[in-house]
Amino acid sequence: MKKVVLAGGSGFLGQALAGSLLSDGCEVVIFSRGPSTERALGRFVPWDGQGLGEWKAELEGADALLNLTGRSVDCRYTKENRQLILNSRVDSTRVLGEAIRGCTDGPKVWLNSSTATLYKDRRGNLAPHDEGSQDFGSGFSVEVAQAWEKALGKPVIEGVRKVALRISIVLGKDGGAFPVMRSFARLGLGGAQGPGSQWMSWLHIDDWVGVARFLMENQSVDGPVNLAAPNPVTNAFFMREMRKSFAPLGIGLPAPSLFVRIGAFFMRTAPELVLKSRKVVSATLPEAGYSFKNPDLAQAIRSLAS
Repeated sequence: MKKVVLAGGSGFLGQALAGSLLSDGCEVVIFSRGPSTERALGRFVPWDGQGLGEWKAELEGADALLNLTGRSVDCRYTKENRQLILNSRVDSTRVLGEAIRGCTDGPKVWLNSSTATLYKDRRGNLAPHDEGSQDFGSGFSVEVAQAWEKALGKPVIEGVRKVALRISIVLGKDGGAFPVMRSFARLGLGGAQGPGSQWMSWLHIDDWVGVARFLMENQSVDGPVNLAAPNPVTNAFFMREMRKSFAPLGIGLPAPSLFVRIGAFFMRTAPELVLKSRKVVSATLPEAGYSFKNPDLAQAIRSLAS
């Protein structure tokens, strides 16, 4: 990789990837609605994620494009927020496709975010979903994922490899869900959330970077790819491992489903982010030769506690 464009690359995931690429001498261009900050990595180029602009010239000569644009789902699912969540994802994907169609020397690979919450809620000892699973769920989050991937599926120019990244919960010190759950554990609130039997698919931040770079460079992979470690765990197991590393005396009060719903209301977020069961793995990545750096949760959490 010589030049990589990260649309929406100013956040937690984009900046982790930008740091890795820059350390290897790549040119990293960030499409962002906001200005660069002093600590931000990459060369920032303004865009609105909706219409064509001067930013499209940055796609010429790029080796890879990765689109991470999207309004955070950590909010109440009001009518207004639903529209923002949906439109930010579909519009950015649509306009990037339009820009690529106008390129004379556009990116060779286009990786576009999606979500592992696409799959049907899976409980108990049933086998996890992989890329071959077709039993998708229902509801707003699933509708967003399907619209997102449909926008990516529209034709661009011949020779552009496209990958839909069905991302699970990414664990890292600098953003996402992990710092919040660590705070709960430190406050003695690190017990099981809801029934505790709901499955959690997850990915260490180092594997997020590793998988993203692997998919940029491995020309044999296209289509949907699940970004999840090979060992999903239940919420009760996840919180137990968090208590081992962060809870005073290993103690953590549980949060029954009713309390989760009440807490979500006051925290202005959606309870399904905690209560939905996501049991997802990737068959594609191991088959293509990717080796996970942090395949087990206990190992992953210890690495983030140091």
